[in-house]
Amino acid sequence: MKKFKNLLLPLYVILNLIYISLGSVLFTLKKIKYINYSKGYIILLILNILVLIAMFILKKIKKQKFNFNITDIFLLLIIIFSTISVIFSINKNVSIFGFKGRYEGLLTILYYFSIYFISTYIDKKYKKIIIFLILFIGMINTIYAVFQILEIKGVIIRYNWDKPWATGFVSNPNFFGTLTLLCLSYSLGLFIDEKKFSLKIIYCLLIFIFMIGLLISNGLSSLVGLIIVLTYILIYIIKNKKIKEFIIIILILLTSTCLITKANKTTLIKDVIKTKNETIEITKGNLNDKYGTNRVFIWKNTIKRIPHHILTGAGIDNFYYAFGERPLRDSRWTYDKAHNEYLQILICEGIFALTSYLLFFITITIKGIKNNYKTKEIFLILPIIGYLVQAFFNISVIEVAPFFYIALGLLVERNDKSNLLLYIKKYWKKIKKTLYFK
Repeated sequence: MKKFKNLLLPLYVILNLIYISLGSVLFTLKKIKYINYSKGYIILLILNILVLIAMFILKKIKKQKFNFNITDIFLLLIIIFSTISVIFSINKNVSIFGFKGRYEGLLTILYYFSIYFISTYIDKKYKKIIIFLILFIGMINTIYAVFQILEIKGVIIRYNWDKPWATGFVSNPNFFGTLTLLCLSYSLGLFIDEKKFSLKIIYCLLIFIFMIGLLISNGLSSLVGLIIVLTYILIYIIKNKKIKEFIIIILILLTSTCLITKANKTTLIKDVIKTKNETIEITKGNLNDKYGTNRVFIWKNTIKRIPHHILTGAGIDNFYYAFGERPLRDSRWTYDKAHNEYLQILICEGIFALTSYLLFFITITIKGIKNNYKTKEIFLILPIIGYLVQAFFNISVIEVAPFFYIALGLLVERNDKSNLLLYIKKYWKKIKKTLYFK
């Protein structure tokens, strides 16, 4: 009975993952509208709140305490400053429900935080079950993306300049690249930590598959995230003397890269060379708006506009309205996102919200790295590092962001040592002692 009770929370998170993935399949196959998919998050938010209330009541009945930690303070601050940005937003309706075609308003963001918070209470022995489901979802998306670039009949394909996009069951190759990066990062970590030979073979296969997914996505931001993940892995394996594992990883990644490049199904190698040349030009003082697929243009104009919205922001998901009477546009596109998640938060929610977000992410990451070296398990931290790096060049979307927040929750260790109340009591005793001696 106790084992079944412990399974309830993991099963609930699994139900969330099923909705996220099944919903994205249905809107890709044009069975439901994207707006209806987004409305599901509001229902899930209500359910998450009820689950949290039930958890609180059960803890009270059992006379147990919620293990709050310092990151919960930053999470609360994010919610406060995000709510303030809604109050002072340019378009309040957009702030609450999200911009058309994006739907990442306050209610969606609260869903992210609620599923993160629930995920932090998942028992350690059940975390891998959730991760395996994420990997399965990622694998289905990758297989479908391969079908898309091969233009197999019956597959829904989006085209760009008459070339098929690899999107899987998400709306854009960049977002698909982010999903494969999360899955690839998990696979790399699980391979390094695993001792059983049979399971190591399976993880090798997953690394190969997800690397193919990342390559066909042509997501340069995801490639940058992978490079940083590999750099962290290199430091870790040198310290833990696992050089053999790193060599195997590099061989698998190179094999998949050679295969996809030879088949002419990726532009990432060309994009890397192009980015290198653009970086050299920037260091010379030659800054072109078209660099970084127009990201320099977006970032430059966003930074100019930030002083107008520095305190409370233009409003959650109000990027389109943040530029006054006319939205930011070039000769071809009108932009509704900053293409940098941190700039997006800054201009839409203000400096205090961004600071809270950064403290939230940094604190969890640092604690995750410390736990990683204590437990000698690397798989939980890698997806977080990869996502936070690629976020500098990408945007948050409702079909991928929940995977990150669940992964973030799984990284958090809720134990007595991290209990905020015990932490406060400990330091209050020290303060009283100091005052007493004075």
